[in-house]
Amino acid sequence: MTKPALADLEAFAAVARHRSFRRAALERNVSPALLSQTLRRLEEQLGLVLLRRTTRSVAPNTAGEQLLQQLSPALEQIRDAVDRV
Repeated sequence: MTKPALADLEAFAAVARHRSFRRAALERNVSPALLSQTLRRLEEQLGLVLLRRTTRSVAPNTAGEQLLQQLSPALEQIRDAVDRV
């Protein structure tokens, strides 16, 4: 299994937090289409679906919630470390 890139995990966290590709894309300064492709690639690498998508909403499923809960503190620590440098 290919290890996911940190940027892809950050993209997932943004979408899961905002529950919106559009809002997450604005935060990350990318297009929603690029963000959607990134999330599909991440899901393929992990071999599981992380988000429930409908035409009107996006939300993390059980696996997505678990990943988000474990990723959030680690991503925050990385941001803090970069800010301190």
